[in-house]
Amino acid sequence: MFEYEWLEPILDKLTRIYVSLDVPSRDRMAGAVEGFNARLASEPLDVGESRVGGYRVAFVSVLMITFHVNLTTRRVRVTDVIRFGR
Repeated sequence: MFEYEWLEPILDKLTRIYVSLDVPSRDRMAGAVEGFNARLASEPLDVGESRVGGYRVAFVSVLMITFHVNLTTRRVRVTDVIRFGR
C-alpha cells in the first residue's frame, strides 16, 4: 500500500472546482475522486500517464490531476489539479 496526500493548496483548488459544478457533475466528480484515491493507495503506477521525474498525470471526471510517486517511501503526493473540458 501507498500513502497519498493532497497538498492543502490543491485541496483548495479542488473545492473551488467542485462548487462551480452543477449537482449531477458534483456527484460524478466526488465518485471519481474517491476511486482515484483508492487507486493511488493500491497501485499508483497504474494510474494515468508517466511524466519526467516520477510525476504522473491522470484525467478523472472533469479533472486533470498531477501527482508524484516516490517508490522509496511509498508515498504519493498530489501536486496539481485543474478543470478541463466543459
